[in-house]
Amino acid sequence: MLDDMDMVLLDFERGWANATGPKDRMIELCLGLSSEAYYARLRELIFDAPARAHDPLTLRRLERMLDDGSCLEGAG
Repeated sequence: MLDDMDMVLLDFERGWANATGPKDRMIELCLGLSSEAYYARLRELIFDAPARAHDPLTLRRLERMLDDGSCLEGAG
């Protein structure tokens, strides 16, 4: 089951294109997480079925980035 924080992470990642300011700083301010913890959890969520049901487009985009050898940090 997807918990509330995971939904918040996915919503943040999906909406990041509309935000202003450095992403790492916004992660800390908005989510209270280090960027390392944020990206580590996103990598885990890529393979989580409930997360895919919640936000399939964002997770497919992140999965493609991993498959292409792109660094997930700074994704968005």
